[in-house]
Amino acid sequence: MAKSGPAARDTLRGRAEAGDADAQYALGCRYYEGDGVPRDYREALRWYRKAAAQGHNSGLCDVAFCYRNGHGVRRSYAKAIPLYRQAADQGCPTGAYWLGVAYERGEGVRADVDEARRWYALSRDRGDADAAEALKRLAR
Repeated sequence: MAKSGPAARDTLRGRAEAGDADAQYALGCRYYEGDGVPRDYREALRWYRKAAAQGHNSGLCDVAFCYRNGHGVRRSYAKAIPLYRQAADQGCPTGAYWLGVAYERGEGVRADVDEARRWYALSRDRGDADAAEALKRLAR
C-alpha cells in the first residue's frame, strides 16, 4: 500500500474496522512506522492482533515481533514463540526465520543449534535470504 494522505488513510481504516485482515495489518504498519499517523506501538499492536486473530501471517509475525522487542507490550520471548510457530506452520518464511533465531539464541526456548538450523533451512527453502545467511554463518 502506497504512502498517502488522510483520505486514503480513512479508507484503509474503514476497511480495517470492517474486518479486512490485510487492511488491519497495513494500518498496524502505519502506526508502527508513523506513516501518516503518530508512531504508536500499542495502536500498531492492536491492529496486528486483529489481523493475527484471522490467521494473517504477517500479523502473527508482527505481534510476535512486538513481544520479542517489547514494542507496545512487555517483552516476552515465550509469548512470541507460539505466534511465530503458527505463522511458520502456515507456510510463512518469516515465522520460520524468527524461530531459528529463538533457538539459536535461546530466546523463549532452550538453545538448540540443530533446531535453529532446521527452522533456518525451512525459511531459506521458502525464499528467505536472511535464513540462508544464518545457515552459512552457523556452518562456519
